[in-house]
Amino acid sequence: MSLFYRGLKLKVAHSKDFIVVRLDEGDEVISSLAEATKSEGLKSGVIVSFIGALKGTRLILRKGLEKEISSHTEAVGNGNISWFNNAPFVHLHVSVGSDLGVWVGHMLEGTTDVFCEAVISPIEVRLTRSYSKELADTGVTVPFRLDMV
Repeated sequence: MSLFYRGLKLKVAHSKDFIVVRLDEGDEVISSLAEATKSEGLKSGVIVSFIGALKGTRLILRKGLEKEISSHTEAVGNGNISWFNNAPFVHLHVSVGSDLGVWVGHMLEGTTDVFCEAVISPIEVRLTRSYSKELADTGVTVPFRLDMV
């Protein structure tokens, strides 16, 4: 496994089948994973594992209900990475919890507290997303459907 440093904080390690991304305190999760996707030249990927500590998180808990959690939480999750408008689209679902409770949902934003780690398995096809007016009309907050062409 060789280690590459991209940017000031983004750390990426490669193995034969996986890319591991370490996020440090203060790094924003979604934008950092999108940056790793671009800098590593990924066509698409499966976020096999996401773990770590967060100090600020915004989730969609269900259609029409968002939750902001500003306290420290521990997180686990998985998801995928596709493309929308020529930019990486990180679709990450997490379970975050602390002594205040546990919340599960689609991560809109998250700020790393201490560190987070993501393991990504590259996919050799470029998955894309399209805006879905039908989903938006029903109140879906992130109405971008994976294209299956």
